[in-house]
Amino acid sequence: MRRLLKTLVLILFLGGAVPSSAWAEVIGMVVMTQGHPVVEREERRLELEPNDDLFERDRLITPKGSRVLLKLRDKTTVSLAENSVFELTEYSFDDDTSDVSFKLLKGAFRAISGLIGQQENPKFEVKTSTALIGIRGTDFWGGFIFTGDLDVAMFSGKGVYVENDFGRVELTEASAGTTVVAGRPPSDPIKWKQGKLSRAAAATEVSVEKTGTSGGSDY
Repeated sequence: MRRLLKTLVLILFLGGAVPSSAWAEVIGMVVMTQGHPVVEREERRLELEPNDDLFERDRLITPKGSRVLLKLRDKTTVSLAENSVFELTEYSFDDDTSDVSFKLLKGAFRAISGLIGQQENPKFEVKTSTALIGIRGTDFWGGFIFTGDLDVAMFSGKGVYVENDFGRVELTEASAGTTVVAGRPPSDPIKWKQGKLSRAAAATEVSVEKTGTSGGSDY
């Protein structure tokens, strides 16, 4: 009996020593890195490398000179500009339904939806301090890097909506964009000039030529 109790205590002790992420479901992986991006996970701060697994509630941070490209289970890709903070708050996906909620706390990102964008009623949202960005299957961009206000643009796809307590706009055409000033509704959509689109794309580009570090993909 005493031996059994010791065994149970040892199992409980070892179980408590294993980080919860060891039992969590993998929602994606790192594909490419530039510089020294890191992840904050369970009070730990780890440098990200290609092929690293990603989990719900991971907070990705790209210091100056750093960028990262990640791929989710449904083949959605997300790339982060330097000086960004992006949280993988919630990710649920199967063949018919999805429930994805991320947070952009700083910087800029670009996302290209995968299988989620092919669903009839996908739920894919990115929360920011000034507005919520939602998609219906698209290649879209959001960030605070131009004027300090939130800019959102759709490169291509079915549509993007941007809303807060003051109003809502829909981006339904390629190159359409909106700006959200804190405490105001999103601006009416306008077609971004090619120069601004190029600057946005360049800010979130992560390439093998620049990094020399890329991983395979299991998704």
